[in-house]
Amino acid sequence: MPTLWNDNMNYGLSYMGSKSKIAKEVCKVFPNAKHFYDLFGGGFSVTHAMLLHRKNGFKHFHFNEIRPGMCDLIKDAIEGKYSYKVYRPEFIDRDRFLREKEKDIFIKIIWSFGNTGETYIFSKEIEKYKKSMHNAIVFNQFDDLAKGVIGINKFPDKSGVKSRRLCLRNKIEYYRKNGIPKILHQFLSKEQLQQLERFERLQQLERLKQLQQLERLEQLQQLEQLEQLEQLEQLNYYNASYEKVPIEKDSIIYCDIPYKGTAEYDKNKSFNHKEFFEWANKIKHPVYISEYSISDKRFKLVKIIKKRSLISAKKEMLIKKEKIYINDFGYRKLYLK
Repeated sequence: MPTLWNDNMNYGLSYMGSKSKIAKEVCKVFPNAKHFYDLFGGGFSVTHAMLLHRKNGFKHFHFNEIRPGMCDLIKDAIEGKYSYKVYRPEFIDRDRFLREKEKDIFIKIIWSFGNTGETYIFSKEIEKYKKSMHNAIVFNQFDDLAKGVIGINKFPDKSGVKSRRLCLRNKIEYYRKNGIPKILHQFLSKEQLQQLERFERLQQLERLKQLQQLERLEQLQQLEQLEQLEQLEQLNYYNASYEKVPIEKDSIIYCDIPYKGTAEYDKNKSFNHKEFFEWANKIKHPVYISEYSISDKRFKLVKIIKKRSLISAKKEMLIKKEKIYINDFGYRKLYLK
């Protein structure tokens, strides 16, 4: 029996263009086959969901991500390297991030803004606060700032990271209703303090309760559950351009390509959509493609998935429509019977 879907679960690692929130709908689109290929694997979200929920429909799973180091990061996470049982992440400051990001994929992805690997995760103004909260929650080490914000000198020794994070979130919610403690004035600018007292108070306080680096680490830890799957022996990793991955017979191919008009995954190289569509049209396997829109008539729309997106500045929900297309070969083989 397939594993039951958990609608609140995050699949893979938070990543640019991640399909984690719609993984359920994406995975249901694919018909069974011997091989499943995720050629633009990104943060592993679709392959993760497929291994959990479609494991009986496929015998082999193939994950490809062109960015160096991502496959190693995923492998390490599955093997339990980042479990809190054996790993306590030290705080990575801005200088260390810039110095080591090209040598350590964990630092590059977990400690970068938007998981892009380019810029540091926190602004200079808020870095001191984030370091203080990180050390209190992970190592139970309280400086004066942590004592003033959290209101205690130490967590109970047996408390876990999740319960400590919840404690911080509850404390920030308290400040939302009752005012900002003076201890926070030392790292917030005069303008930020004024914003907190006016209409942007909600947004600013939301930033204070988020420890994104720990949330991302938690997503990596979720991959440990895969270690018990027999299918891991049939999970193959590739670090190559999509057209260089060897495709076996009886395969389903999924391509979550960079969407036209959105940020590039590699700032040094633009994705060539024309070349990709020529490749996808010629290959003799069903190729499913995620995009907002494909005007090329050779590719047929097979699924529309509504995705809720939060506009943080206004706290409003925007409904986006993501679409899945299939190449002509796959359409004739699977949909014109």
